[in-house]
Amino acid sequence: MERALIIRELTKAYDMTPVLKELNLEVPSGNIFGLIGPNGAGKSTLIGILTGLLDYGTGSIEVNGLPYNSANEIEIKRNVASVLQPPLLFENFTSYEFVTYVCEMYGKEIVELSSRINSLFSYFEIDEFIHVKTKQLSSGSRKKLAFCAAILTEPKLLFLDEPFESVDVISIGRMKSVIRKLKERGTTIFITSHILEVVENLCDDIAILHQGKILAYLDSESRKELQKDSNLSEIFEQYVESDTRGEDLLSWM
Repeated sequence: MERALIIRELTKAYDMTPVLKELNLEVPSGNIFGLIGPNGAGKSTLIGILTGLLDYGTGSIEVNGLPYNSANEIEIKRNVASVLQPPLLFENFTSYEFVTYVCEMYGKEIVELSSRINSLFSYFEIDEFIHVKTKQLSSGSRKKLAFCAAILTEPKLLFLDEPFESVDVISIGRMKSVIRKLKERGTTIFITSHILEVVENLCDDIAILHQGKILAYLDSESRKELQKDSNLSEIFEQYVESDTRGEDLLSWM
């Protein structure tokens, strides 16, 4: 099976405090992959490294069959897109200018680009903001705009960091529909989210990250077996042992 992403012994520290600890992970190509973990587990740090925004200590990364290094960086980034939390937008561009500029940066000469932009904006109900500067958009609209720009670049690998944060329920459903269409076209989608129900229903494989390490990798087969008796939330709690702060702390209620 081909792998869109292979991570070996990856480490990252902030001020000598380790965040990622010899992390190992493989993500199959054409997979909707979900990474879950509690706050502070290292999810956003990992996404930052994989999208080139952060450096790392030791270890190796391979993306779409290429070692992630300076020699391959441009080639890799041509085929990778991301929607980060919070989204990175050009604040003084209008929504339309932002999307077209992103496509130009990727060297995408997309037939009927304007028509595609208009249809996406309408689908995600941000068409009224097409000529509004991105800095004036709400958090949810900014997220939807970044999502539209990312999918128009036609990536082989798409990173989505908390993609449903601040997004309305209807738009979440539409984003999920587009993600499934991307999978049908062979795109690999890497999602981090704290909304376990969404990950459970959307993703093929799921990994649990805690304290900088992958505690468990649940492929579709192992999930079927485990979820005969437990839902994802219960499985998650079994792997991630929180400190035992009992309800005695709330005895005053």
